[in-house]
Amino acid sequence: MRDFLMRPMSILPCSRNLTFVRADACTLYDGDGKAYIDTFAANGNVLAGHAHSLVIAAYSQPDEHSARNLFADLSQLLPGYLNSFQLFNSGMAAMQQACRLSRQRRKRPYIIAISEDIVQNSFLVMSSSDEDHFAPLFSIDTHFELVSHNLSHPPVTGDKKLSQLGKSCKGACLCSLESLFAELADKTAAIIIEPSIGVGGSIEPCRNFFGRLNEFCLASGIDLISNETQCGIGRTGSRLFGFQLLNIHPDIVCVGPSIANGYPIGVAIFAEHFTDLVEPISKTACSACSAASATLKLIADNNLLRRSEQLGEFFKEKLHATIGTHPLLQNIRGLGLMIEIELISQESALATHHRASRAGLITGTGNVRPGILRLTPPLIFTADMAEETVKILAAAISAAED
Repeated sequence: MRDFLMRPMSILPCSRNLTFVRADACTLYDGDGKAYIDTFAANGNVLAGHAHSLVIAAYSQPDEHSARNLFADLSQLLPGYLNSFQLFNSGMAAMQQACRLSRQRRKRPYIIAISEDIVQNSFLVMSSSDEDHFAPLFSIDTHFELVSHNLSHPPVTGDKKLSQLGKSCKGACLCSLESLFAELADKTAAIIIEPSIGVGGSIEPCRNFFGRLNEFCLASGIDLISNETQCGIGRTGSRLFGFQLLNIHPDIVCVGPSIANGYPIGVAIFAEHFTDLVEPISKTACSACSAASATLKLIADNNLLRRSEQLGEFFKEKLHATIGTHPLLQNIRGLGLMIEIELISQESALATHHRASRAGLITGTGNVRPGILRLTPPLIFTADMAEETVKILAAAISAAED
């Protein structure tokens, strides 16, 4: 395979008349040879850049120990109690298995998802299927609006703004949910979190909210599942996994294609108390596992965690300085290279998005919340690319105002 290009284009939210024929590092090329800065990176899954030669070589030469080697690599990067692994072809499949095993272990029917991510849509489909153990599912984002699905309780409205990581918030944002959680505790197998909510808004996490939630899960015998398909593998900066930024101890961690630089893969990582339920590792030549090991090595060798943190701060500073007072702007937020710009309306965001693409910049859009522009470039993105991105966005937003 020459590069990982064709699959992510099916989910690329850009102008429909754009067709890309080649990708290299942080750049996409159309049939006329025009170059585009890629700040979407296949929904944030391409971390080491498109068509990285080392990842392609690893993908092309797997061996029967590739899965075992990947799990050994992860064991060196994770807390020791997370020591059982299962391999899947997608992050969603890994999440589904996490829920199945949690229900099996806890012998309880409910799963609560504190997220507005793609996981919501998948579980809503399953909750309407014949699989009774997947009903009901509650999808809740406490910091924007609490939305209930298949739930008799009325929706609850929480605080509209989330405290920044490390600030003085005492986790009061959890208070509006405590009575609901307490009522459902003896029926709930697991609570799914995203350390930094992806499709729902790249929200900067409040450490105390998650700390209190972790304590509630421990006290109530509920598994805590960290969904790292969007924010994991260095995307949020400084640490490999988002949950490590929050100093919490999930029972299960799920990752997706980003661990393999975009190649299709999912890994569910379980705490030691799941050992008896997790199937043993089989010998299989897995190309995506080889690509994942190569990606993890590139992240370590090039210090991309630190780069993600520093460049993300630089990116946000430039955005604030350039468009921070624009009348169409509502908010700029995010951690590391997981940044979202929220405009006052969906129309403004889409107009900006399409004008930017015509100017040679590919951005993402918000699938759940309107008015969102998503910036999730590869971790090898440069300061010069960030400045050019800000320049194009500023012009596109100003034009959208007219």
